Amino acid sequence: MQFLSVAFVALSSLFCVYGLAPSAIEARQAPDNIVLINSANSFCLILPRDPHTNIGDSERPGGEKTYCSTSARKSSQQGPLPDQFWRQVAYKTGKGKNGKGYAQLTGCIRPGLVDRLNANDAGGQYDSDGGTNGKGNPVGSKCIG
Repeated sequence: MQFLSVAFVALSSLFCVYGLAPSAIEARQAPDNIVLINSANSFCLILPRDPHTNIGDSERPGGEKTYCSTSARKSSQQGPLPDQFWRQVAYKTGKGKNGKGYAQLTGCIRPGLVDRLNANDAGGQYDSDGGTNGKGNPVGSKCIG
């Protein structure tokens, strides 16, 4: 299962399950619809496209967008995240029970550093394997490692 689950409270987790090799479809994935975890300092995640939007309210077509750390941002279609967005962050990789690799960031986020989030939002979940008919939420989103 590939998913990104972010509960915007003091402790957050960014989790990505990926296959052993990216497929041709993933190589052509829209840059504003991906999740990527390379390290504690190199990552992309999906946030509300519009400022000051609750996660649940952004879970609609066109309501989400990829935001990346400075070192992971590769396209002007991706929003920037400040380098201090995560604190006390731990990076972990491994293989799941299904044999596929995973990467995970766990730590505290600073929602006040980006105008996309509401600090009092109860959170929500973006899931690249979830949504209607398993096509992702947002639709077509991919976790690329």
